[in-house]
Amino acid sequence: MPPRKRSIDEIASLQEPPLDAGQRDHFLTGVALFNHGKYWHAHEAWEAAWLPMGDDPADDAEIFFRALIQLASGLHLKRSGRYKGARSQFAKASGKFAVMPGLFLGMDTVGLRIFAEHQLAHFDKNFTCLLKLREL
Repeated sequence: MPPRKRSIDEIASLQEPPLDAGQRDHFLTGVALFNHGKYWHAHEAWEAAWLPMGDDPADDAEIFFRALIQLASGLHLKRSGRYKGARSQFAKASGKFAVMPGLFLGMDTVGLRIFAEHQLAHFDKNFTCLLKLREL
């Protein structure tokens, strides 16, 4: 059973989760795949890091993984010409990044939120992504 999906309204503050070795490996694999433009595969790696999370307060960080998944999915859909779905994923990711601390698991979530919002505000059907995630 996947973890409970938190609503952004439920998040008062987020703490970095205690990732086990497998989750950390999936997280870092997702970063590397994303940086190589393999957005669908990054999505799959981050989903593997997210799925073992439970319902404890420490697992509220599942919203971070869902935001990354949605950002990667948005880029994959945009590249595939599925623009309505891409916009939806960028909007969902932006909302989730907005409730996070500025730095989370080594990532600039403010920059990720701005990137997602830029994708929405300046949506161009020509695909270009210059965003690279910081590799830990």
